[in-house]
Amino acid sequence: MPPMANVNGNVVCSNRFLRGVVEGFYGKPWTTDQRRELFRRMNKMGLNTYLYAPKDDYKHRAYWRDLYSVEEAEHLTSLIAEASESSVTFVYALSPGLDITFSSAKDVTFLKRKLEQVSHFGCKAFALLFDDIETDMCIADKEVFQSFAHAQVSVTNEVYQHLGQPTFLFCPTEYCESRAVPDIETSQYLTTVGSKLLPDIDVLWTGPRVVSKIISVEHIQKVTKTIKRPPVIWDNIHANDYDHKRVFLGPYDGRSTALMPHLHGVLTNPNCEFESNFMALHTLATWSKSTVDVTKKEAEGGDNSAVTSDIKLETEGVIEDSTTKSEGGLYDRNAALKLALKDWLEEIKTPKSGGMGVIKRSGNVSVITDSVTTVNTCITMTPTTTSSCTQPVMCPVNTLTGEPIDIPKLPSSPSTDSAFDSTSASSTSKDSEDGEGLEPMDISSSPAVSSTPSSVLSESTSCKQEGGGVAKKVVDAQPSTSTTTEGKVPETETMQIDYEGVDMSPSNPLEMQTDTEEIKSRISPLYTAQPVTYDDLAMLVDFFYLPFEHGPFGVHLIEEFIWLKTNSRIVSKCKRTLRSTAEDVKEWHERSEKYDKSCQSVMDMVNRMLNAPNRAAVYELFPYVYELKGAVALLKSFVKWLGSNRGYKDAFLTGKEEPWMFRGGLTGELQRLLPIDGAGDLFQQRAPDTPQSSIYIIRPYLHPDQDDVYEVCRKTCDDGLDGTDVFPDHPALIGDKLVGSFLTLSPEFCFVALDASEKVCGYVVAALDAKDFYKKFEVAWLTDLCNKYPKPKAEGNLSPAEEIINSFHNYKVYLPPNLYKRFPSLLRMSLLPQFLMDDPGVAKNMMACLFAALKANGSSGVYCEVNIGDKRMLEFYTKMGFFDVPMLDEYSEEVLILGRSF
Repeated sequence: MPPMANVNGNVVCSNRFLRGVVEGFYGKPWTTDQRRELFRRMNKMGLNTYLYAPKDDYKHRAYWRDLYSVEEAEHLTSLIAEASESSVTFVYALSPGLDITFSSAKDVTFLKRKLEQVSHFGCKAFALLFDDIETDMCIADKEVFQSFAHAQVSVTNEVYQHLGQPTFLFCPTEYCESRAVPDIETSQYLTTVGSKLLPDIDVLWTGPRVVSKIISVEHIQKVTKTIKRPPVIWDNIHANDYDHKRVFLGPYDGRSTALMPHLHGVLTNPNCEFESNFMALHTLATWSKSTVDVTKKEAEGGDNSAVTSDIKLETEGVIEDSTTKSEGGLYDRNAALKLALKDWLEEIKTPKSGGMGVIKRSGNVSVITDSVTTVNTCITMTPTTTSSCTQPVMCPVNTLTGEPIDIPKLPSSPSTDSAFDSTSASSTSKDSEDGEGLEPMDISSSPAVSSTPSSVLSESTSCKQEGGGVAKKVVDAQPSTSTTTEGKVPETETMQIDYEGVDMSPSNPLEMQTDTEEIKSRISPLYTAQPVTYDDLAMLVDFFYLPFEHGPFGVHLIEEFIWLKTNSRIVSKCKRTLRSTAEDVKEWHERSEKYDKSCQSVMDMVNRMLNAPNRAAVYELFPYVYELKGAVALLKSFVKWLGSNRGYKDAFLTGKEEPWMFRGGLTGELQRLLPIDGAGDLFQQRAPDTPQSSIYIIRPYLHPDQDDVYEVCRKTCDDGLDGTDVFPDHPALIGDKLVGSFLTLSPEFCFVALDASEKVCGYVVAALDAKDFYKKFEVAWLTDLCNKYPKPKAEGNLSPAEEIINSFHNYKVYLPPNLYKRFPSLLRMSLLPQFLMDDPGVAKNMMACLFAALKANGSSGVYCEVNIGDKRMLEFYTKMGFFDVPMLDEYSEEVLILGRSF
């Protein structure tokens, strides 16, 4: 048991209790400057321990035998000294398990020499980590050691005694219950560790799983009995290195403060992105300083099985605000989150350089398979081992001198399957229901959530966004106590955002608006001047909450979209049932308008975040909020399309869609709401290199947009260049040829993109059924074109305009059966070049919105015609997943047919 004291009848841990941070993730390690800032924050928050163990620092893991250079030694010495000045214990860790021969005296000497070198830098605490490695011993080790555990313990004990028995931590290969073979109580490995490892060496443990939703007192007691010492928790609750689309900003949760007397410490292994960890560290610090409210029986190690009860998402009742309850009192995650948000807002408002620009997100964890890339280690920019999914993040440059460095080749290692295998999407086990049976990277269905609207935890009961933003009703959330006198984890609630805080009733709920006034009302030319607010951060946290839980506002967006989509027949003229009443239609439109404003509030929040003075935080969060903004914009556009009185086929509502996969977090779930499961590549958008708050709106085409659509068509018709001068006498000619028929005959499948000035900057037009479309085209549109543009009298030396007009009078529809069968729909798309360059995601979002509309009406593929000389559009469509469709008969030497399925 760790040293304890009795304060006012409560058992609390002494300063021996380790509370802090472990930099132990896969991906780009933090920089030296970031670690210095970390020590400053830890000192301010009251955290006392930092464990250096980044998996992708090559001198920590792959090349653990290599000593540090003189320059590296100087800066590591400086870093250790700065940690000490901040009252933070610097724990230096090595991970030799990939290739160490435990019976080799030479390898053991290398290990001692490396740690001895670091001890001369002033380091007084060390760790040996044997996690995520193969368990088979080499032949030489089998001849000396009885088991893998005996080999690890023998070397660890020897090194520990050689260093003079300093503070020392040991990470076992079976570091959680799910990896204990066969279980904790009967694991020969853990039993050996418990009996043979010297008693003053602490053992690291992650809980029931690699990423544990709940860690109970009962569980820790079971572990303690086997390893014969209280463990130090290596907590992965905020780790995101297994999913490059997720980041976790929610509060420390799922661990009762009744755990503290049963532990030697808690070290959080947080997000790869340094600036994203303010909330995780702040709430952990609040938890560690909270009262250990336990009964005498629990303090003595009595039964506390109730701690394993799940944390419910629903809220129950309203009690008084507990803003300060977490400081020295019972831990409450909402109160802790509120305290953290206040301090984080000050950090976000503090000007800070963006450093090296937009941070590339880490890929999925691959425990064994390594590839070479370059990242910043604790000292310099050095080559490292990373997962095969991780993108290179920087050029190989020494951060101290600016000079390029040589990259030594890493020894090849056999490729093996990742230790984090996904489970079946159809799993319905009890474990999956409470989150304890699955890792967050494995979850295949959405957790149970409350459908009751909630309100945001805020400083006031009502407020208005600064700078003329959307007004919102804000109410203090009901804080609930995370620790009871019985040591239980009670029902709690999350940060809540009121999405019904403004008057959102439409002026005419039975009809969709036919102008852009709503857009004008939401776009401010001075938008970028609006500061980030407390409510913005609360909403951001709500969207990127915890591994097993979304915030209620994000859940609301999912549930409300499903309702609007499922009930879209109510407003469809061709599908409206006899049971649909005017009240039903009104309700649908009212909820649609509320949903639209909810989506807009998210986009407004993102834009304010991207203009925050703390550019370091902006650059790290940008890839996540950029993707979130795109997903929300798509849902917003699709709901508008549903409400425009167009048909919505039963085929989409049969329930035969593929089940949801949880990867990508809330943003991924929002994307999967659209009926384009076969076109997920459109969501794989690379964020621009520089954070930007450009405003683009994608919405269904309206009749007043025709002139603007024609203008975009004219300015891009000459192989991507402006063709205005090509048709001086007929400015509408090219528009009539390329897009006019779609706008007239198939307006329900036409979308436009608007820039911040409400000007159309791009369009995508389509026909659901190409065969039906061409029948109407020949009967109606082609006849009108021939009447509008008489056939040229001359037959030779025709101008470009005359050649197009002549083609109207000699037009032949080309739609072979093999093409129509695979790709029944037809489209055309164009975007002004400058906007395509500014934000390529706009084009993908337009295409995704169209595909959703087409598939919702039964289409399975689409094709387009592109002039063979139009290199710009050929490249554009290729990037969108289109491919050349070979025709059995020759269509035209100048035109290519491109198609794609979805």
